[in-house]
Amino acid sequence: MKKIFIILTIILSLILMAGCVNNSSFEAPEDEGEDIPEEPLMAPDFELETLDGSLIKLSKLRGKNVILNFWYTGCTFCVIEMPDLQKLQETYKDDLLLLTINVGESKEVVEEFLEENKLNLTVLLDQKMNVAYDYGIRSFPTTIAVNKKGEVIGGYVGMLSYEQMEKLYSFFE
Repeated sequence: MKKIFIILTIILSLILMAGCVNNSSFEAPEDEGEDIPEEPLMAPDFELETLDGSLIKLSKLRGKNVILNFWYTGCTFCVIEMPDLQKLQETYKDDLLLLTINVGESKEVVEEFLEENKLNLTVLLDQKMNVAYDYGIRSFPTTIAVNKKGEVIGGYVGMLSYEQMEKLYSFFE
């Protein structure tokens, strides 16, 4: 677990150093024929509560393509990209599970936000910010793609356009 956290922290730190204004992205490294086999970066496991009170554990979602979007209601760029996240969820509903992870806010605040903005997203509550910490989240929004094996295959720091969301989706095999 510590190794995964350190690797994610390094990756996200490099991305942040590049700046999130340009929607920095990262992809899992490709094997370039080197003799050293690449070890896949497994997404840190977590279990969080949804708005309806059910629990979702990431490791139980193996076999599904998952996109994690870390956000909070006071983040202007998070709010702007929400309708496109909903569109992505609806477009790829048969092959994609989009989990929006609200960081540090109460259930009531999130419910009111979703109602006011007429959004129907799967929201997980990271009220104590433990999952954001485990993933090394330092900037919002941050979006991470996790394949059916539970491996991190790509992501973005910063607000995404719908086209960038589709590019992230294309990383899934």
